Amino acid sequence: MVGIDGSQIAVSALAEAIRLATMDGAAIHAVSVVESVPDIVWPGPGFNDPAAHNRTTRATANAALARAHDLFILTNLAGETSLLDADDTGIASQLQRQSKAWGADLMVLGTHGRSGVERILLGSTAESFLRSADIPVLIVPLRNHAESSREVSAVVSPPAV
Repeated sequence: MVGIDGSQIAVSALAEAIRLATMDGAAIHAVSVVESVPDIVWPGPGFNDPAAHNRTTRATANAALARAHDLFILTNLAGETSLLDADDTGIASQLQRQSKAWGADLMVLGTHGRSGVERILLGSTAESFLRSADIPVLIVPLRNHAESSREVSAVVSPPAV
């Protein structure tokens, strides 16, 4: 299973998941979880419209899933895609539930590698998923163009229970 959101790092995670699935003859499930901005009191003109933001977020997720589906066909992989709402449980929790429901053997997630205040403010879906994972997780780091694409991504397995 691979979590995607339309970002460049998610594209890298999807490429890695496809590479692994191709080598192993495995099926792949691409999942995108969208968080909606509540449509409550909004300050007015000059501020972003939450409904428009939510439509854009969903459209981006659908486009990423469509590209994943096309890649599954091009690479002759058995694959499926799912679009889920985060609700109030959060993205990592939804990914965790979906991985169990689908029976995933491995979760592939990209990470932006944020640290410090940026990480505190923006959070880390990969880290949140990893904290509660009961399957191995492959973390694909954001790489700049100067780095080799042959770098090994971190594979973290949950502790034995």
